[in-house]
Amino acid sequence: MGKVICFANNKGGVGKTTTAVAIGQAWARAGKKVLFVDLDSQANLTAMVSPLPLEEHESSIRDAFLDKKKFAIEHAAENVDLVPSELSLSNFDRDTAAITGREYLLLDLLKPVKNKYDYIIIDCPPALGLITYNALIASDHLVMVATPDGLAYQGMVMVANLYADVKSNPRLNPNLTLTGVIISKYERNKLSDMYVEKIRQEMGDAFIDPVLSKATKVAQAGSFNQNIYDYDPSGKVTKQYVEIANTLAKRISKGKL
Repeated sequence: MGKVICFANNKGGVGKTTTAVAIGQAWARAGKKVLFVDLDSQANLTAMVSPLPLEEHESSIRDAFLDKKKFAIEHAAENVDLVPSELSLSNFDRDTAAITGREYLLLDLLKPVKNKYDYIIIDCPPALGLITYNALIASDHLVMVATPDGLAYQGMVMVANLYADVKSNPRLNPNLTLTGVIISKYERNKLSDMYVEKIRQEMGDAFIDPVLSKATKVAQAGSFNQNIYDYDPSGKVTKQYVEIANTLAKRISKGKL
């Protein structure tokens, strides 16, 4: 049975979605079957992974939350499938207000398909609402992504606190594991170096080296709807993504850090 990994930070703009996509694509290129689940109403992951324009997706994760029969998985590329998002997912709390056990909606959707994939990657929104709560309950592993600055650090700490709450409750997800902490968009300066070391010390074994360097080609690849491995195959950050993907895969296979 495959493993479910959610990528989270309460702060937007930290490279979370880009990192999740790059890691999943690295696994797919290594022959693993990967399903991306986009839980962010901005649908950035959907735009990066799917060859279709956003308006041409017949069904989204929002539709599936409201009606399980509408849970649709799209094929996006070799070894890559996708459950797309859409802007109306931002109304999730209101739309599901009358649903009993709505914190388990994602878990119930993914259970029947886990054995079809090696990895299911969930991209969380930059918020700690009910959608992220769903993701933590449905996941086997949590990966936090942060830039080396104060706001991103605070957002990461907030996710870590929510993780502790979910894991400590036997009715939620006591088997959830904090498997990785990734630093992205790193530029060498005193402030960045201070936060890298602060996060490294506080997160201990969960911290993953190398830190991801800031690179314009990463943003360019996303803008051109290309994966980084085709757009900049010999780039420094491209190699860093592969190294991090390999580290995460080893940790997941062992079930521990």
